[in-house]
Amino acid sequence: MSFHDIYGHEKKIEIIQKALAQQRIGHAYLFSGIPAVGKKTLAKEFVKALNCGKEDALHDSCGECSSCRKIQRGIHPDVFFVEADGQFIRIDAIREIQEQMKCKPLEARRRVFVIDDADKMNDQAANALLKILEEPSPSNILILVAARPYSMPATIISRCQHMRFNPLRFDTVAKFLVDRTGMDNQRALLLAGLSGGSIGRAMELNEDDIVAYRTELLKLLSITRRNDPFSLINFASFLGQGKKEIKQGLNILSTIFRDALVLKETQKNEMLVNQDNFSFISTQAARLSGGQILQNIALVERAGDIIEQNVNKSLTLETMAFKLNY
Repeated sequence: MSFHDIYGHEKKIEIIQKALAQQRIGHAYLFSGIPAVGKKTLAKEFVKALNCGKEDALHDSCGECSSCRKIQRGIHPDVFFVEADGQFIRIDAIREIQEQMKCKPLEARRRVFVIDDADKMNDQAANALLKILEEPSPSNILILVAARPYSMPATIISRCQHMRFNPLRFDTVAKFLVDRTGMDNQRALLLAGLSGGSIGRAMELNEDDIVAYRTELLKLLSITRRNDPFSLINFASFLGQGKKEIKQGLNILSTIFRDALVLKETQKNEMLVNQDNFSFISTQAARLSGGQILQNIALVERAGDIIEQNVNKSLTLETMAFKLNY
């Protein structure tokens, strides 16, 4: 694998390759963005390109030399991937980095530490890492990978070259699914639309058979009426109790109302996420006003935000169900 095998993030790759060409590598990087968007994958390819043993690799990894193969397999003596121990990254993990930095690299040009989920560092670990960043070493590089950089100390962020990873285009995610899994194009487009621009999320949704779940949700939504309390409660109950299942259901609802608004305003069905349910979407677009659809989108997003705060899930979903426009 090399930079050429990565889907999307062309600007990030261009920046990295330019730094490699000019031999102007920073001592610390922060790769931030939504989960499973490709941050860690690009970090690994960056490390491989940095230490690739093939001289004519043109600022990319060859994937064939001893260094590339060791990094890919996770056995390179100078490349370390640090992960959370349970819920947090603790100070012992950062102290281990400090000890390793005292020695020269054994094989690589630069020793690299990739800290995955760096936003999970507890206060003690973050303070220890800050000391490392304040005294950078030319033979060591830190790459922090985080989905929630806003939860990290500003002093750490300011000492890193910050690369923000935007969600991938839906067609990019769909192309990956078709190319790498042989998935049919229609299913790939649907999963891409529901993924929020994350390849990893799209793969997870495929394993959960989100298409079958969406079919049941649409059937229930089509018979739910605002003047029928029992149907509203039944609809809220269907969305589930587990946070993961609820988030999937709310995400589907969000794309349905988004599609209804797009169709109402543009009359272009090729822009819809749920193209295979055009009849249902067109019914929603005809039945509801633009203002009502926007209100529905806001209600769904609000319910998702509240549930993230670990409040009463059933009450939150029932409140949303009673306020939605049908």
